[in-house]
Amino acid sequence: MASFSKKFTIPGKSSDVIYQAVSSDIDRFLSKTPLGTVEVSREDASKKVTFKSSMASGTLTAAEGELSVEVSLSFLASAFKGKIEEGVTRWLNKTFDA
Repeated sequence: MASFSKKFTIPGKSSDVIYQAVSSDIDRFLSKTPLGTVEVSREDASKKVTFKSSMASGTLTAAEGELSVEVSLSFLASAFKGKIEEGVTRWLNKTFDA
């Protein structure tokens, strides 16, 4: 199983702002991916969004000025690791005008 983890620096944004932006937009973002049916859960207190499908699972955790992304990919999805990571980066850049 392939995986990737990355910390995205989002200067000047509080953990609340980052969490709210990710939490409110994650469903739209995931609907545009080839991951199939995805379950999403949100943990407001810990500022975490998790998702799980047959193709991938991941956790996005907001902190002051940064977002940590950890994703595990199935064997089939691992062939698209680069494209998936690129898509996540593009989505976050667009979401936070980076």
